[in-house]
Amino acid sequence: MKSISLREVMNRPVAAIGIHEAFSAVEEKLRTKKIRHLPVLDEEHRVVGLISQRDLFRIVSPRRTEDGEEVYDPAALDRILLAKVMTHPVVTLRAEDSLAAAVKLMSRDKLGCIPIVDAERRLLGIITKTDILKFLDRVFHPS
Repeated sequence: MKSISLREVMNRPVAAIGIHEAFSAVEEKLRTKKIRHLPVLDEEHRVVGLISQRDLFRIVSPRRTEDGEEVYDPAALDRILLAKVMTHPVVTLRAEDSLAAAVKLMSRDKLGCIPIVDAERRLLGIITKTDILKFLDRVFHPS
């Protein structure tokens, strides 16, 4: 695993959100793209934070419709400033870093994902626990 680079395992393209976007856009992207983490980007597309499905639920509880669907009130969401509630600073790695380094960081710091960035902190990809498990499945069960 030390010789496997994150470039080989990272997920791309990556859904992300701009730091000045409405908070309701966070919920919409997480729901429609069926993902758990969104890197937050500044005006130069540099990673400045991270927001997760867990953060969203912690900040605002959804209400349940009669058919059991969880929905959020967009007006309530848009009263929240993303910059105030996102996780920052965010742990990032470079594409040339090893999968072993990512696993160690994720395990030690209890991270669900790590954005992969270039030298200017521009988003290149993301590595999640699921990506690592899928990679290991391909290694152990090649088709």
